[in-house]
Amino acid sequence: MPKKFWMVWVNDTPTTKYRHTSYASASIEADRLAMMQSNIGKKVYILEALDYRMVELPPIVRTKL
Repeated sequence: MPKKFWMVWVNDTPTTKYRHTSYASASIEADRLAMMQSNIGKKVYILEALDYRMVELPPIVRTKL
């Protein structure tokens, strides 16, 4: 089972990049990003992964004729 993680996202930006292994680490990063000149006035979210979904496809079977 995957371990719990957090990500930091600046509103109005396309993606997040780093999985934080603790809330404390994500909180420090959120503070840092919020203080950046380019992010003044933007909301910086700390997102917690709660669950996930995954679909596994069956393997391809090859047989010689």
